[in-house]
Amino acid sequence: MPVPSRRLPPGGWVALLWSIAVFWALRGYSGLPGLPSVMSPRPAWCWAVVAAAAMTGLGASTQVRRRPLTALYLLVVSALALLLAVGPPGLAAHPDQMLGLFLLAADLVLARVVMTRRAWAWGAALLPVLASLPAAALLRVVFRQPFPGDDVGVAIDGTLWLAYVVLPALVAGLLGYTVRQAGEYARRLREQAADQAVVAERLRISRELHDHVAHSVGVIALQAGAAARVMDTQPDRAREAMLAIEATSRDTLAGLRRMLGGLRHAAEAPLRPAPGLADLDHLVAAAAAAGVAVDLTVSGERRDLAADVELSAYRIIQESLTNVLRHAHAETCRIAVDYRPGELAIDVVDDGRGGDPATGGFGLTGLRERVALLDGTLTAGARRGGGFRVAARLPVGT
Repeated sequence: MPVPSRRLPPGGWVALLWSIAVFWALRGYSGLPGLPSVMSPRPAWCWAVVAAAAMTGLGASTQVRRRPLTALYLLVVSALALLLAVGPPGLAAHPDQMLGLFLLAADLVLARVVMTRRAWAWGAALLPVLASLPAAALLRVVFRQPFPGDDVGVAIDGTLWLAYVVLPALVAGLLGYTVRQAGEYARRLREQAADQAVVAERLRISRELHDHVAHSVGVIALQAGAAARVMDTQPDRAREAMLAIEATSRDTLAGLRRMLGGLRHAAEAPLRPAPGLADLDHLVAAAAAAGVAVDLTVSGERRDLAADVELSAYRIIQESLTNVLRHAHAETCRIAVDYRPGELAIDVVDDGRGGDPATGGFGLTGLRERVALLDGTLTAGARRGGGFRVAARLPVGT
């Protein structure tokens, strides 16, 4: 069972910062000891605006992941409305300082926009943040709410604007851009690793095919030499040798037709005889020794298959058992191999914790590449009732 993440989502951080800002703006009305308590009473409609603005800000925090630009504009507008409804007499600090506290939540959304949206959205997100303080000063003049010490007219303190608006916005933007660059770099690394896994699997296939073809050509050469020596004296033996050459040639050509399109490079590493379905007992014994009860069932009429099909079937079961042993933490595993007319069906099912095949490493990527070269199909994924299932269908000659 996957462990739930304990990280607070971006919307949760926005809601937390917004709630702190709302409390700090209204702390004089909280009645808590040690806080300012001589505050100007506000009419009922002002408190209605405050409540609406506070709830709108919390609602905006739920849209950070899907609609960050909308959430940012709602936060800025709600902050201006709340501060205007409370008014300078109801605040224990300068309205511009309080606005800077509210803008911390908007700055977090700004970082989210830079992380996840295109460049044009960055300016659209930065505009309301930078314009919030001039807008607040203008609204105080329009609604005749000067703060003690303000000059007549629209007064904007450049130092406060830089300290509480510009610098936090720039820091948020730079952090968002840094995270964006790191994510793109990680994505490129994953793509390169996936490409390398495909190339490595193709090289392994080419090594195995090289072994198969070299063996087949050697057999053909021996049979042809034997046929040439006895053609005049023992025509029956020569005919048997020619039939063996024909069978071996057909098998080799079939394997070449299925795989040649996917092979690009030669390999020079030492080679071993390719395993096949006859070697499954060794895999089952190894898994049992590791503590997993494996039930192997073979149905249908067993027959000799092409070497590349045998090898691919073996690799599919081997990789599935490897995932069971390393990642699934399963107790039992069922392997079914069904010899059907025209195809070989393989099903590997375990009772482990399942998982996402898109994030399970490169083993499944290699299997898909191998199966595709044989014109087969492979599906892998978590089961609804728990566990993981790998199913492959490989076409074979009848």
